[in-house]
Amino acid sequence: MIVAAARSRDYDRPISDQRIAHIAVGSDGTDQGQDAVALGAALASATGAGLSLVGVFPISLFPTPGSTDRATLREQAEAALRRDRDLFAPQALIHSVADTSVPRALLHYAERTHADMIVIGSAPAADDHASIGRRGRQLLSDAPLAVALARRGVHKGAIELRRIGVGYDGGPESQAALKVAIGLCRAAGAVLVVRSVVENVLGAFSTGDWIDLHELESEWQAERKSAQAEAESAVSALKLPTEVTAVTGDPGLELRGLSGSVDLLVVGSRRWGPVARLVTGGVGETLVAQSSCSVVIVPRPSTPEANA
Repeated sequence: MIVAAARSRDYDRPISDQRIAHIAVGSDGTDQGQDAVALGAALASATGAGLSLVGVFPISLFPTPGSTDRATLREQAEAALRRDRDLFAPQALIHSVADTSVPRALLHYAERTHADMIVIGSAPAADDHASIGRRGRQLLSDAPLAVALARRGVHKGAIELRRIGVGYDGGPESQAALKVAIGLCRAAGAVLVVRSVVENVLGAFSTGDWIDLHELESEWQAERKSAQAEAESAVSALKLPTEVTAVTGDPGLELRGLSGSVDLLVVGSRRWGPVARLVTGGVGETLVAQSSCSVVIVPRPSTPEANA
């Protein structure tokens, strides 16, 4: 599994100052690992960030006769790292790490080197979509870092970052995501595509409650217009090409739909934990289950206001 790593810091700085300085990429030579290396290399090229490829090889607490020794395992991991580096990231540094847990090793490496982003490869059966696997879920469960999920098969062609989407609802999570998206757009010269979604659910009503669907539709449309105005205001001072839309619908499905028209989608997370709690409940689960483009999930900023 390949992972490129990213941590979001200093969210109190101006939006335009948010940037990525170091990307750490895990590499094992598999197709999905190469997807993450290719995405990490593209992001590093666009942003000027430093790039490290990290190979994790297993260690046995109780070696048995005939088992592969540590030196050989390290050599194999470094050989895979060199192949991926030569294929996708000639300027990258390589590092091999011994650990029984790949997610833990990658997280520790990212924290130790103050990496700014983590990119992981999708599940093997993702079929040209971004879909999270078991190790990715473990990483998301523990990491206080942003995680980018590379679309399956992305290493097979040139990676272009012409349109970068972001989910925005005005909350601290989406503001953090917006900062990252703006930084990426500035660095890559990409169009910033902002999407706000007003959830049009009926909610819980007790027996006997009368539901006026026309009234609800009017309320949703009013909320949509308000969300549109708020999103437009958030990006009005940017000297960037932008597209801002607000829609009503299921947030997860609407953002997954947006993933089909952008090259990268950035979303915010309230806090790490089970994947179903990413972003806003099931929204994150919908995105990491099947997105048409690579996805960056940015953790909630660690401020007293954000954690209130």
